[in-house]
Amino acid sequence: MMRFVLVISLVVLASCRQGDVPDRNGGIMVSHVPVTATLGDTLFFETVMHKVLGELAPAADINQRVTEAGMAFLGVPYVAATLEVEGDEHLVVNLLGVDCTTFVEYVTAMALCSAEGRTGFDDFTLQLAELRYRYGIIDGYPSRLHYFTEWLKDNEKKGYIEIISDRIGNRILDTDVGFMTSNPHLYRQLEEEPAYIEAMAYVEKEISEFGMSYISKDMIDEMASSIVAGDIIAFVSSIGGLDVSHTGFAVFSGNRLHLLHASSRSQEVEITPVPLSEYLADSRNIPGILVARVRF
Repeated sequence: MMRFVLVISLVVLASCRQGDVPDRNGGIMVSHVPVTATLGDTLFFETVMHKVLGELAPAADINQRVTEAGMAFLGVPYVAATLEVEGDEHLVVNLLGVDCTTFVEYVTAMALCSAEGRTGFDDFTLQLAELRYRYGIIDGYPSRLHYFTEWLKDNEKKGYIEIISDRIGNRILDTDVGFMTSNPHLYRQLEEEPAYIEAMAYVEKEISEFGMSYISKDMIDEMASSIVAGDIIAFVSSIGGLDVSHTGFAVFSGNRLHLLHASSRSQEVEITPVPLSEYLADSRNIPGILVARVRF
């Protein structure tokens, strides 16, 4: 399906530089930001927002909204690198083909919009931009939150999530990242614009100073009672220079924790066929998980 560019008036945060927490009711500027999407994306959004989330009781909590929105994506194809389109960095929406990170972003944005009664596609793209970009501002390729630990930290500062594993984790996370600048040949934008490598090196240095904790995979079952359906789960990576290798949402079958995620194994959004602790048991490069809870 041919993709088209929408120019939507987005409100972007402008008051959260240098670690300031933005005020969602003020300190904002209005900017016209191009959004790449398809008619199919808008129709899918309308279905989820009005026929799935719209049928929830007004008092439904944010985790229930996250879970219901996430379940609506079951069977959607896994497609990697959908954000890596030609041209200048801009907001890309592809609800009909998702990877693990875009799946988490789309669902979180929909749930937040639903909780606040913002049901338009422009409301959704506004929220998505705030989640996907540092300070909610699109300013070139390096402004995108490429490393998921920074995605978590940035969105916690903005008040959209709480990093639960920083409270309940039993291991210290080594956030010394450098995968992107060590492998610029894997990223078209870094190859085409060498200045971006320097910008990303600065970002990596900032991330490497984060203090974070995680739950070791041998403790997942024991800590499952502290996790709620709809929580964001991210797989810690032991690959050099990489912080997180995968992400999705917590769901439960009985009292066993599973993962709702866009799977590169099954090539679609699915729920893990076995509990998460079993799913990760033989994963040598995944020592544990980060957990975050969407806030409203």
